Parts: sequence; C-alpha cells; structure tokens
Amino acid sequence: MLIVHGRANSVNVQPVVWCLAELGVPFERLDVGGPFGGTDTPEYRAMNPMGLVPTLTDAGQSLSESAAILRYIMRKYGNHPTDPMAAAQIERWGDMCRSHVYPHLLPVIFWQLYRTTKEDRNHAAIASAAAALKVAMTAFANQTKGNLFGGDAPNLADYQFGCLLFRYYGMDFERADLPALDDYYAALSDRKAYQQHIMLDFASLKIPGA
Repeated sequence: MLIVHGRANSVNVQPVVWCLAELGVPFERLDVGGPFGGTDTPEYRAMNPMGLVPTLTDAGQSLSESAAILRYIMRKYGNHPTDPMAAAQIERWGDMCRSHVYPHLLPVIFWQLYRTTKEDRNHAAIASAAAALKVAMTAFANQTKGNLFGGDAPNLADYQFGCLLFRYYGMDFERADLPALDDYYAALSDRKAYQQHIMLDFASLKIPGA
C-alpha cells in the first residue's frame, strides 16, 4: 500500500491524497509535519532531504515534492497522456499554477491573513498579490472547459490548481469576478473526494491576533 507522510491540512499534501482518492488507489496517510513533527529524523530526511511534507513511499521507494508525486501517481495509475506534447500541455498548467498562483496565494495572502497579527500585516503586499492573482486566475478561468480542465476525469492540472481554490475562496481579500472560475470551483466542490480531502477547515491555522 502507498503511504503518504503529511498532515491532512497541509495544502501540499491535500492534492496528493485527493488524487489517490479520485483514482481509487489504496493508501495510508500518516500525520507528519506541523504540530505532529517527525520531519527532522534521519529516517525521514533520507526520504525527504528538505524535511517537508508530503513524502510518498511505494514498494520501498520514496518520493518527495508534491508536484513530482502527482506526476508519478498520474503516470502510474491515472489518465496522464503518454504522448510527450499532450502530457506537456497539461503539465504546463500545473507549472503555471506553482509559479503564478501558489506564490501569491499562500506565502503572501494566506501568511498575512492567517499567520501575521493584524497590526503587523503588510497591506501593500496583500494588494500586490491580489492584483497578480486576478491576472493569473483570469488565464485559468479561460482555460477551464466545462467542469474540469481535461474532460470527464480530473487531470494533473486539476489536482494542482483545484486544491488551492478552497483557500482562495475561503479567505477575505479582493478577487476577480470570474463566473467560469466560480462554476469550476462549484463543480469540484460537488466531488466526494474533494470534499473529503480538500474542503477541510483551516481556521485552526490562524494565529492569535491575526
């Protein structure tokens, strides 16, 4: 059985377990990281040199980095194309998500609203990140076709992008008016595996005074 090392409310762990659940691949998730610790042991560092989550172990081998793990799962168990160009067309949207959505949403907006006290917030940084997100989210909204990026089943881009939308819509900041993105998120929210693994309350991550 595959083992996912990482706490359930980690935004980097969530797309991995959502993907496995959608594909019906049996797995076990272990509480590692954050308040659970366990990432600084020699054994864990041998699997994940950066001491972060998630880490996937499969048949005695280990793999770190959420995006790499997702590619592995989709190539082995999912619907990832074997044609190099078709695969790259999907992968580029996952890469764009990591480059143009994640850095503004998590290290800036989430950190300022949930991990920084109100008196210490950098409102200029929030405004700048929100403006950049409007541009990026418009591009993603224009790409969605129906309920998913690639047809009847989620693909690699859905897992990497869709997992971020629960926090994107759950935080109080100025967002672009994008009905297509709203529809896409609504469709994801109807999926049982998305509800189980992505739509987890993250209010407990807010520090006192934030």
